[in-house]
Amino acid sequence: MPRALVVNPNTSPAMTAGIRATAERVFQPPWSCVVARAPAGPESLESWRDYHLASVCILPLLREHPDVDGIVLACFGDPGLYLLKEVVTAPVVGVAEASVSLALLLGGKFGILAGMCRAVELMDSMVRTYGLEPRYAGTYPLDMRVLDFEEHRAETLDALERAGRALRERGADVLLLGCAGLTGFVPDLEARVHVTVIDPVEAGCRLLQAIVDSGLRVSHTGIYARPAAQRMRDLERLFSKEMVELLKEGEQE
Repeated sequence: MPRALVVNPNTSPAMTAGIRATAERVFQPPWSCVVARAPAGPESLESWRDYHLASVCILPLLREHPDVDGIVLACFGDPGLYLLKEVVTAPVVGVAEASVSLALLLGGKFGILAGMCRAVELMDSMVRTYGLEPRYAGTYPLDMRVLDFEEHRAETLDALERAGRALRERGADVLLLGCAGLTGFVPDLEARVHVTVIDPVEAGCRLLQAIVDSGLRVSHTGIYARPAAQRMRDLERLFSKEMVELLKEGEQE
């Protein structure tokens, strides 16, 4: 039976519960899944500092769950995605890359609904990295903190509707929920804005299923080639012995 690891790279129990609800709905038998959050680090990821710190904090989860058939990285910034694809043998899917990949099949231009205003620059940078600017209508912020989405659900849905309509005016015909904390809002939002809305957690889980069921693997001969053996200096000053070993795993001699 195939088994997926769904990683929440922040430390929020509430957001992890929302991610788990979506993942367990997708991964029906013969699939199963385990949903785990970072053992340490930021409670929500809203800056480059948060992204880069989280990318290291999730590494212990790889050792705790070594025999999974695939990994879903459940944060829309895809923090640490390239690192994971370098060192993990099983397929790894980021929920943002999954969402934009689906959007290309479903419409002409996609727009992203994000949390804080700061997220606009983060999303713009990610879309440039993925080379998709010609198909990108932009990111519209809700001007809300990530951890407030579920607690203030009615306010969040109203903000999503306003942002969705603004992105439609910019030419978006597919909307992406730009945060794993927004998982579960799709039906209510689609009823208001009348365009396709993609749930990132569901997109990541379903694309991982398709990749594994098709017998496909991440190529390790190009951009995701195994890292060369590296002389690591004084890592013990910053990290535990276990973390140092994790940071060195996956190297090529």
